[in-house]
Amino acid sequence: MRRERELPVFAQGVARLKLALQASLSPASTRWKHPGALLDTLQHWSDGYLQDGPSASGYRRSLSEFGYTASPLEVATSEQLTALAQVSGLFSDQGVMQLRRACYQLEAGSTGSDWIISNRTRSATESSTLIREMMGSRAFLLAVSRIAGVPLVPHPFTRARSQVNYFYPPQTLDAKAQLGMWHTDGTSFVLNILLSDPSEYEGGEFVYFDGPIDRFDVGDLRARARTSSVSACGDAVYIYGSRVFHGVRPLTAGRRMSLVLSFHCPYSTVDVNKFWHLASDDGVLTTIRPWFQFKRDLTVPAQEQYRRLGIEPITFAELASGHNDSP
Repeated sequence: MRRERELPVFAQGVARLKLALQASLSPASTRWKHPGALLDTLQHWSDGYLQDGPSASGYRRSLSEFGYTASPLEVATSEQLTALAQVSGLFSDQGVMQLRRACYQLEAGSTGSDWIISNRTRSATESSTLIREMMGSRAFLLAVSRIAGVPLVPHPFTRARSQVNYFYPPQTLDAKAQLGMWHTDGTSFVLNILLSDPSEYEGGEFVYFDGPIDRFDVGDLRARARTSSVSACGDAVYIYGSRVFHGVRPLTAGRRMSLVLSFHCPYSTVDVNKFWHLASDDGVLTTIRPWFQFKRDLTVPAQEQYRRLGIEPITFAELASGHNDSP
């Protein structure tokens, strides 16, 4: 398993706090570049961009199957909550084409950093009409909720809600390889949509640790490191991001693009995002005000959260009547 050990582990604990302070001292343009309306394709979302019928989950594991006996969410059991699913057939061909177009357009607003080893455009819902309307679509939220095992809404913290990742191989011998370091996410319900065709790149496999985070050991991954089989453009990996270590191997050729979307279960006030996790992206002062707004938003009743989206609430009963989680 040599290739898995090549991925470093992203900063945790005190090291994350140091990154937040470093971000606070760095120029704003290097950590946050909002592409704005000029880069928006202005393409509106259509529920016709979803594939007819339920999406196919070729591989699905619950948190219980990952080794978690206790649920992190008071409104669902560890058996109900999906730890990882490989999803195909979620989008129609037209939907995949429009998502690719929107995310290609947003690359002009991407930035990098010394600690995020890829180019990325954050807050894609604020920059793209298509992605923003997709995240507010009841049909789309229902499809992802059925994969997750609980009703979902877009994550309340806007900057953590969506980003596009762009991976390239090193351009020079001394350049850093672009990769996704071993890490857990600050959000729990995460959909990672691959928007590159396998013919467009080499390497860049999505890897994950098949077990609870307290058993993760980067020095010994032989037994539990896994490689996702998702490779077709438009397919996705869903993960319970805060409880599953994962990463992306370096590219050896081409270009790999993915859209990462984060959600929240509105029937619970539990959210694992920490202030220092968010501040390591935007700096301490920039994070303070939206952090307190975020904490207030978590207390809003589920019905009101759905009302603000302009859609009927998604219920547990609706998921139970239509959820098919068989491989």
